[in-house]
Amino acid sequence: MIEISYDSNMLAEIEKKLGDMRNEAPKVLKNAINQTAKQARKELATEAQKKYVVKSGRFNKAMKIKKATARNFAAIIKTTGKAMGLKDFKVSPATMQTGNNRPPILKAKVLKAGGMKSLEKGDLKAFITKFSSKHLAVVQRRGKKRFPIKTLSANSIPIMLGNKQRVYGIVEPNIKKNLKVNVEKQVKKVLEA
Repeated sequence: MIEISYDSNMLAEIEKKLGDMRNEAPKVLKNAINQTAKQARKELATEAQKKYVVKSGRFNKAMKIKKATARNFAAIIKTTGKAMGLKDFKVSPATMQTGNNRPPILKAKVLKAGGMKSLEKGDLKAFITKFSSKHLAVVQRRGKKRFPIKTLSANSIPIMLGNKQRVYGIVEPNIKKNLKVNVEKQVKKVLEA
């Protein structure tokens, strides 16, 4: 959850800039915060797309904005989602192993900056399977027997977006700058009307 709100001096500054039209200050602040929230959602999705091997549509769908109102000057970007299966990232078989007609070892890539990682634990290799529900997944056995198997997964979208080093930490300074710019635009709009 990311909250976009104002500091305590901002409303007073807006009222001062508006002069005789100071009663428009709550509307100006509300509109500026909501515009900033939309920009922040777009920037978060763009930055996450640069870092992770996931389609940007997945990031956009996972973020919902609760808009600011004239009484509550805070917009909230709420992210939802559970851990994503490795099949949602880049998965490909490595080269075939020579001899014994063994199946290829699967490799996966979650971060764009990282390389393909081999999906094997000891002598247990991951494989792709289709469940009776038609759901495809990258799975791995939990022992020498056929069952049980475990679906392999990576981070959830909320964790990816909230990552201070890769996504949110990069976008956060822009959110503050955008809010100031949007306040100025809204003030100008009211004064020119």
